[in-house]
Amino acid sequence: MTKKTKAYIAITLQSLIIGFSFLFVKISLRNADTFTLLSHRFTVAAVFLLVYRIFNRNMNKISLSDFLKILPYSIGFPIVFFLFQTLGLERIASAQAGVIQATIPILTLITARIILKEKINAIQKFFIVTSVSGLVFINIMKGLNTNTYNYLGMLFILISALSFALYSVLIKKISSKYSTMEIVYVVNISGFIFFNAVSIYRHIVNHNIYSYFLPFTEKSFLLSILYLGILSSVVTSILLTYAVSRIEATRVGLFNNVTSVIAIISGSIFLGEKLFWYDFLGIALVLLSIIGFNLVKKEKA
Repeated sequence: MTKKTKAYIAITLQSLIIGFSFLFVKISLRNADTFTLLSHRFTVAAVFLLVYRIFNRNMNKISLSDFLKILPYSIGFPIVFFLFQTLGLERIASAQAGVIQATIPILTLITARIILKEKINAIQKFFIVTSVSGLVFINIMKGLNTNTYNYLGMLFILISALSFALYSVLIKKISSKYSTMEIVYVVNISGFIFFNAVSIYRHIVNHNIYSYFLPFTEKSFLLSILYLGILSSVVTSILLTYAVSRIEATRVGLFNNVTSVIAIISGSIFLGEKLFWYDFLGIALVLLSIIGFNLVKKEKA
């Protein structure tokens, strides 16, 4: 199996895990506020990574200098990405959030063109537009049938999408210097520090520090936070960083429309969010566009 094939498998798995994460965030928010959820999410991620370091002696030690060099990348992902994703999901349905994430391919295309000078041909651009159009179509049709729009929530999800696009592009610049696990370790530990600091401060100010631990008394929260902390934070970071280091950032961005498809389907199955004919049409456009994009040979620089 070639490294490129492994990269495709990695980004597909990453998209699937993130797609289901919308569901688990919704479940977790029943028992915890945004910052408590994020603090516990990255506490689980940090503990998992620290245990991994203890039992994996082959993992390189990260110097303070290298930690600080990687640290700025964690502002976009995971801090801004997860913060605004969660804030958005407090205000809009998981299906709508998944639809807005469809802007990632276009945002990634623009940033990759500017920063990395990546090029794609006209046919591939057509497939990107078609993929995004499929999800935009779903969003428009939902707007004709419901009055559930919350524009602040949509803005938060859009900011989350932009931060992910920037991270996907920028991380490619340092992936040749640092290993996948080094990058994953720094960005998740920084998320742990940031979100716990904010959450604990808020609980102290509100004189309810006991509620910081209260969500763990609920089985549904415990299971959800394990999924979000280990799979949706650590594992997806590994898969994303690995994929970006081996295939074009634009291609990685397009694959994340699988995330939107999974979010729509999981929202319907587990949260009772209704699916209509236009959902199926939009999903078909997304999947066919991703296949078409990857069958077309890229433009030579």
